[in-house]
Amino acid sequence: MVVLNWDVHRWQTEFELDNLKDYFHLMEAQFQAAMDAEKEKLQQWPPPNLNEEEFAIWESEVEFFRERYEFDFPSKIRYSYVVLLYITLEDRLRAVCDEIAKRRKLTITENNLKGSVIERTKLFLTRVASVPVQDTDAWQWLNDFQKVRDCIIHANGCTAQSRDKKRLIELARKDIGLSLLVENIVIDQKYYQTTMLMIQRCFQTIFESAGFGPSTIVPIIPDDAGDSSA
Repeated sequence: MVVLNWDVHRWQTEFELDNLKDYFHLMEAQFQAAMDAEKEKLQQWPPPNLNEEEFAIWESEVEFFRERYEFDFPSKIRYSYVVLLYITLEDRLRAVCDEIAKRRKLTITENNLKGSVIERTKLFLTRVASVPVQDTDAWQWLNDFQKVRDCIIHANGCTAQSRDKKRLIELARKDIGLSLLVENIVIDQKYYQTTMLMIQRCFQTIFESAGFGPSTIVPIIPDDAGDSSA
């Protein structure tokens, strides 16, 4: 008899993250297509023989296009990515802690601890479940990711209104896909793509350290399965 080795919980987490990554790629492609279509409608160079008023109108149309498609829309889209990715991160961190508690019959869960979900997860893994938390760079990235998300949620991306202003300014000076426009956070594709990789690394470490099975179906064939002797 062939036994299938497949960890459904691990598969679900990896599927949700991969699905979200594909969604981000699709939205970026659609936005680029929409921007290209609008750009074709726009006169890129001023037509000849414009009077002063007509030139001012053309110039304002070009400026409006740039403001909308190079700054405003990308900012809104990528802010939404950060929020959606953080929601998924919190949900799957809670889920993996609950799953470990269930499998090991632990009476204390992540929800019984104090702090943010990321902090509670690390405490639960190390102090309750005795699962070593490795890859400290990835976990630090997640802590900073939470600060970026909090600034977006509570201050609409304005660092001046964030309790984490100092750290956010430090992050914007690094080559990680974050920058500041005046005092507002600007997010490049590089940032949320790297954040997705860091999240996947953290879960990979948790699954391996906690003894989860594979996320793909692996047949386990007993040693005597090929024995056809009567």
